[in-house]
Amino acid sequence: MSFVRRIQQDKYDVYDKDDVHARLHFFKNLQTITNAIHSTSNIEQIMLDLSQSICELFDCERLTLYSVNFRKNAIESKVKTGLTSFKDFSLPISEKSIAGFVAMSKQTMNIINVYDDVELKSHSPKLEFLRRVDQRTGFRTKHMLVGPLIHEQSNELLGVLQLINNRNDCQFPPLLEEGFKYLRNTLAVAFAQRLMSPQVIHTKFDSLIKSSVLSIPELGLAARAARRKGVDVEDILVDEFEVKLADIGNSLSSFFECPYQPFVPDRVRPDVHKNFKRAYVEDHHWIILEENADGLTIMTTDPERVMASRIVHSLFPIAKIKYCVTTQREFRQTVDQFFGETENTVTNTEQVAQDAIDTVSAAESALLAQVRETIVNSFAKSHPEFQIDVRSRDDKTVSRMHKDGSVQRIAGQVIVDFHVDFLDTGMNTPM
Repeated sequence: MSFVRRIQQDKYDVYDKDDVHARLHFFKNLQTITNAIHSTSNIEQIMLDLSQSICELFDCERLTLYSVNFRKNAIESKVKTGLTSFKDFSLPISEKSIAGFVAMSKQTMNIINVYDDVELKSHSPKLEFLRRVDQRTGFRTKHMLVGPLIHEQSNELLGVLQLINNRNDCQFPPLLEEGFKYLRNTLAVAFAQRLMSPQVIHTKFDSLIKSSVLSIPELGLAARAARRKGVDVEDILVDEFEVKLADIGNSLSSFFECPYQPFVPDRVRPDVHKNFKRAYVEDHHWIILEENADGLTIMTTDPERVMASRIVHSLFPIAKIKYCVTTQREFRQTVDQFFGETENTVTNTEQVAQDAIDTVSAAESALLAQVRETIVNSFAKSHPEFQIDVRSRDDKTVSRMHKDGSVQRIAGQVIVDFHVDFLDTGMNTPM
């Protein structure tokens, strides 16, 4: 690119902020770069093309451009110079790194020596420099000019730009700080424009693509085949694309941010499962793998859905719950392992209805026992009149448990609400 060569040829050596010639020279070359950024929607590619020129213009040895991940809890490196032998990395938005702290505080930092703990603590008592990158590469970081990319209207964090090591072995001077702010504003506008374009939908299988196990077109083919055949995408990936269950499991682990649990052939069924029916487990897609003094380990194909429903917390309100994710196929294998591979087929309508009642009553029993215990312990002397309504989300059926303990009907996935009427005082207190 001709303008890259021109910037390198016109490199200036004077950094006096009041030097008119230096300022004109610097901002002329900076304008060339910002024009290039504004002229394309592919920010990463243009920054790759311009990164060496930016380093030359700002007289630094390296730069790193980060963007905020879709969960808004970390920044991910999009462009970096000098670390080509390492994969892209992410940093939590926290004080555990300088770039992470800048993302958290939205403050610009011009650091003389990143290894000087006194200087770092002057910005924040908990601020640390991430030294492991230097240790892995043998590169010695000293100076840093780091600033956030902020959306002008919403003040939302979009990314972080980091310049490393002034080649003159001094703190980045005011002229470069001024130009750095101008460059960050340009990048923020470009990031914001990209955010207004159609968003990439993140899926459970993103890690398969990132690790080159699967290509984007192949994932699209698998999804269409699954819809056409009426099966789960995971089955298509395993049976037709020969993707290993462990690779799918690791991708699910990355997406849901919890450990992957494969099928273990000799796993022993916990005693707590005697209160659960196979139909309930298959319908809700969670199963108890282990029960011990530390709590319960729950395996599921969708941890977010199970946690959002709070059904496990309702059934086991005191227990410490640990979630792990597994593939659809390995979940089915575990269900077969715990409940047996076959069950008798029921054709009688009355028996089917009874099975539905039994399925939910097992899940409700622990919660209803807790309710009864609470009422007995708290209001034994008040002789309360109470009623518990169990409302199905699916078919609107209602079950009623009266003070004598009788239950009229139970069906479906349930929400339990109850209240106590104090006959002596006339008060109605929700539980």
